[in-house]
Amino acid sequence: MAPAILGLILLVVLILVAISLISLKRTPASEEGGGECVSAQGPIIHNSGIYSIVRESPREDLLRLRPRETEIRKYISSINEDIYGHILSIPDKESIVRKWVSSIEENISAVEKGDSGNTEFYFIESSTDKQCPVCETYFKKGQFVMRQEIYKNPAVIPPFHLGCTTKLVPYIGRENLRETTTIRMSPLFNQGNAPTLPDWKKTLAP
Repeated sequence: MAPAILGLILLVVLILVAISLISLKRTPASEEGGGECVSAQGPIIHNSGIYSIVRESPREDLLRLRPRETEIRKYISSINEDIYGHILSIPDKESIVRKWVSSIEENISAVEKGDSGNTEFYFIESSTDKQCPVCETYFKKGQFVMRQEIYKNPAVIPPFHLGCTTKLVPYIGRENLRETTTIRMSPLFNQGNAPTLPDWKKTLAP
């Protein structure tokens, strides 16, 4: 009887020792990493917070939406004047095509650069002293667009039409533009609804 009791006690002791060793090998994540949860796949792409900004280049999505350079050249070769009746020379047409290509690249780069600095808002402004005569009927001075809205609707990235001088200007500041009372500052999207945009074929002479 005694050997059986001793054997049982020995078994219990061995089990307790095994449990103790296992618990020592396991350190809570909060003790190892200061309570922070770190993904094995690297940093999280989506920012936490009210806007859930997505840091992903809009390049591919925008280029899929916009007409290709070959399509633009084909269209512009078929017209002789802009929407105001100004005659378009061959150099004018070439300038419009080059401006379209460079403007798309500049505005995409503005968003990509803004992402590196966690820019959340962009103003819709003109690259010249005067507002684009076509876009001024679609946009108000001081309107802004959120980065999340750009992610969902890359079509709001200029240029919007041939000869367009509208561009995105990153907003540098800390305050929430949706709460500002500054005159002429207003969101581009109306209660989440995307704005109406100009037809890309509306052409302005350079």
